[in-house]
Amino acid sequence: MQIAAVERVLVAVTNLDDARSSWSRAGFAIAPQTFSDGGLDFARMAAGAVEIDLVGLVPGERTNALADPVAARIEDGGGIVGWIWGLSKPVSERAQRVTIIPGADGNGEIADIIPSALPGVFMAAIEINGDLAAKCARLAAICGTNPNTVDYLEHIVVMTPDLEHAIAQSAAIGVPCKRIREVGNGTRQAFFKLEQTVLEVVGPARGEPGGWGLALMCSDIQKAVAYARESGLQATEPKSAIQGGHIARIVEPLDGVAVAFMQPGPRRDT
Repeated sequence: MQIAAVERVLVAVTNLDDARSSWSRAGFAIAPQTFSDGGLDFARMAAGAVEIDLVGLVPGERTNALADPVAARIEDGGGIVGWIWGLSKPVSERAQRVTIIPGADGNGEIADIIPSALPGVFMAAIEINGDLAAKCARLAAICGTNPNTVDYLEHIVVMTPDLEHAIAQSAAIGVPCKRIREVGNGTRQAFFKLEQTVLEVVGPARGEPGGWGLALMCSDIQKAVAYARESGLQATEPKSAIQGGHIARIVEPLDGVAVAFMQPGPRRDT
C-alpha cells in the first residue's frame, strides 16, 4: 500500500442542515446535492485537492461501515471521525471491510477500511487519479469556490495518548514521521506530510483521542475573517503564526471541529 495523500476528511455532524449553514457562514462552498448510503447523508466541501465531508445519520438501517464511527462521534457532539487516504497505486485485492463514500460522478465509491494508526481515528483508502491541479479542479466543479479564499488543507491536528506508538503505527502503513517538536510539560508534536497537508499528532494528550481541528490555508485571511464575522460567527484577529505567516480562528468549534485560517509567510520555526 503506497499512501500518497490525505484525500478526504470525514466530519460527523448532529444535524446536516444546521452543519451546512454553519460551514457556509464560515465561508465554505458546499455542493448543492447530498449523497446517501446505508444510513448516512454526506454534504461535500473542498479545501483545494482535499474533500471535506459533513456526514450525518439518517433513520433506518445502518449498513454503511462508517455509520458506527459517525454515531459514536455524534454522541460527543460531532467532530472529525477520520479520513480517507489516497493511494498512488491500486489495491491488489479488496479489504475485508469497505465503506461507501460519494464519488466524483455523484455515485458511490468503494473505500477499503484499513487498521487505524491512531486511536479514535477512522481510516480507509482509495486509489487517486490525477495530479493536484486536476483534483482541485474536479472538486471546485463539484463544490464551487470558497468565499473565504481557502486554497488547501494545511493541517489536521490529532490528539493521541501514546505518541511513540502513533509514530510506529503510522510508519507501518507507509506514513513516516517527518519531524518531532517538543512543546513543554512532556508533550510533543509529530508531523507527517502528504502533498500539501500536514498531520500534526500531539501526545501524550489528555481526554479523548482523535481528530481535534483543521487549519486551512487562505489567499486572503482578512477576507476569511471578515466573511465569518459578517455571517454572524466570531473570529479572532489574524496574528503571527509560530510556523510563519498569519493565523486566525473561528472562536466556537464548528460541529466539534476547531477551525483555523492561515495565510502563508516566511517560516519562523526552523
